[in-house]
Amino acid sequence: MKDMDDEKVMLMTRMASFEQEEGRKALRICHFFRSDYVILNVVKSVVSSTIAFALLLGLYIYYNIDNLMQEVYSMDLIKTGRTVLTYYIAFAGVSALISYVVYSFRYDRARKSLKDYNAALRKLDEY
Repeated sequence: MKDMDDEKVMLMTRMASFEQEEGRKALRICHFFRSDYVILNVVKSVVSSTIAFALLLGLYIYYNIDNLMQEVYSMDLIKTGRTVLTYYIAFAGVSALISYVVYSFRYDRARKSLKDYNAALRKLDEY
């Protein structure tokens, strides 16, 4: 009987710790369907990477404004635009791919931790 009570207390302590820390995050994540959660965060990532790319492009232009002003009449603007667009697509694509992997992993981990928590609840109910 004493062992059962000790085990029950340890289980309840682990569950309370989970509820206060990891559980809140896991519950927020699992309120979504997996695809909705991942797509929402990938879109956020693409928006953020677009802003970051625009800032980096602006810094590049600001830093090289003298050279750009001297060569603006001799450079092929369409080719330059295509090059910038290619870099943007690569930048945003890599960002989206990394986000997809990270947020898929986070969702799966949150789902597993909630499954473990529910199993612990069932075990506690058996006591």
